[in-house]
Amino acid sequence: MRRLCLLTGLIFSAFAPLQAAGEAAAPVESALSLQQALEMALTHNLDARFERLSVRAEHARVRFEFGAFDPVFSAQANRDSTRRPQNANDLSSAQQILERDRITAIENQTNTFREINGLDPLPTNERTGEVRNIVFDQQSDRYSANLIQRTPWGMRFGFFTEVNRLRNTFSGNDTSILPQFQTLAQIQLVQPLLRDFGTGAGLAAVRTAKLSRKIAFLGWKRQLLSSLQSVASTYSDMMFAQRELQVRMDAIEADNKLVRYNQRRLEVGFSQPFDVQQALAQVSLDTEQLLIARNSLRERQLALNRLILPQFEVQDARLFLPRQDTRIPVPELDRSTLLQLAFANRPDFHQALATADAQDVKLRFARNQVLPQLDLVGSYGLNGLSNSLDDAYSQTTRGSTPAWSVGLTFRLPLGNIQARAQLDQAKALREQALLRIKQTELTVGTDVDTVLNRVQTNLQRVQTARKTRELNEEALRIGTRRMEEGQQSNFEVLSQLRRLYEAKSGEIAAQAELNRSILQLWLATGTLFQELGIQVPEDHP
Repeated sequence: MRRLCLLTGLIFSAFAPLQAAGEAAAPVESALSLQQALEMALTHNLDARFERLSVRAEHARVRFEFGAFDPVFSAQANRDSTRRPQNANDLSSAQQILERDRITAIENQTNTFREINGLDPLPTNERTGEVRNIVFDQQSDRYSANLIQRTPWGMRFGFFTEVNRLRNTFSGNDTSILPQFQTLAQIQLVQPLLRDFGTGAGLAAVRTAKLSRKIAFLGWKRQLLSSLQSVASTYSDMMFAQRELQVRMDAIEADNKLVRYNQRRLEVGFSQPFDVQQALAQVSLDTEQLLIARNSLRERQLALNRLILPQFEVQDARLFLPRQDTRIPVPELDRSTLLQLAFANRPDFHQALATADAQDVKLRFARNQVLPQLDLVGSYGLNGLSNSLDDAYSQTTRGSTPAWSVGLTFRLPLGNIQARAQLDQAKALREQALLRIKQTELTVGTDVDTVLNRVQTNLQRVQTARKTRELNEEALRIGTRRMEEGQQSNFEVLSQLRRLYEAKSGEIAAQAELNRSILQLWLATGTLFQELGIQVPEDHP
């Protein structure tokens, strides 16, 4: 308890000058477990949140590509009115006869009136033998609606319906003009037979979008793995920084004991002032090391804040300390098993595989686009024409006036340069994706071997450091006893004391490196989530 109070006081005292010099609030420290730190990182880590937005963007892209198969409804309404002068030859035969009969009747009535009044008939050259210039009036109202659908295998079809209201007349026409109604109901389809045929071409964009979504999800998992490894590693470093701080405090306490011991010996004449000065110099040296250890702890606290806090706030003075001494178990160091785990779990390796799959889809689509365009085109419709809209619809529904067409449409650019260039590009990108897989395999294997060697080395280092610390403890006990018996100098004891605490510090550093390398091994094998007990979906969220 005494050591804990002293440790807390030293940590707070490190920030006393900063608080006096500025207006920032004093740091508020609180205990935090590793699980709590990981949960905060899962929620707040900015790097992981950034990658998560990429997954959301790819979700939207998949929906966008599926939207190409949405039925499209459209409607249109138009009114057309045309008035233009017409020559008699442009009129229909019925209109010409009607106009000629009217002119003849007028001439006959005129000649009868002249005969009654004793006048000569009209000369032939004064008769109106030519049809006057007539203004032709054409009006139409058109209403149409259609529903167009695209299918994954390339077919495009649509349903069309149209109603036309027509009214045609000309100036001087005394007859009652009734409008005519023309109706049409038709289905049209276009089926590609070469280019754009089949689901390989029709669904290429959708499949590519799905693979891009998978790649983004794996990128998010990769970033999350890295962030959580950094959290666990920083938490472990904080824990060992606390131990290092305690070691430096113990060293100062031992130095002070030696100072007091030498002062008492000086008072009774068994020691020299030089011995006291040597002991005080060691206190100063260990105080310097204490400041370094305290700063190391503070830097790790700030590094942890960056990993688990959602944003920086000037008034947020929170700092965290490890709640418990978290020990990381040493895994089985079988190289074959670790490699199998790495290739089964590493997100970057599966990203490379998914990228190659996406390039395969693009390559198949590019090969399809080299083919000429040959489409089967067909339509079938029913017509109706009457002075009544109901009658026109009735004719259409009876199917008495069908109309159909069928044919082929062929199109091929003479050089076909764009399609061939697109194919060459797709081949190059696919080959690049295959090389990326080989590169990732090499990276995964090298990472596992490197970290495996690091763990094995650090295990030996921990054992050696522990042995060194035990030997120095025994040497200090012997040296202290010999100094008390007058057989060893104060300087030798101080040197031995310094070596002991350096050995303790070395053991702490070795254990910290071992923990860090184990976390790196979990990262290299992609098993960090399982080892830390974190549930992450295996498919895109």
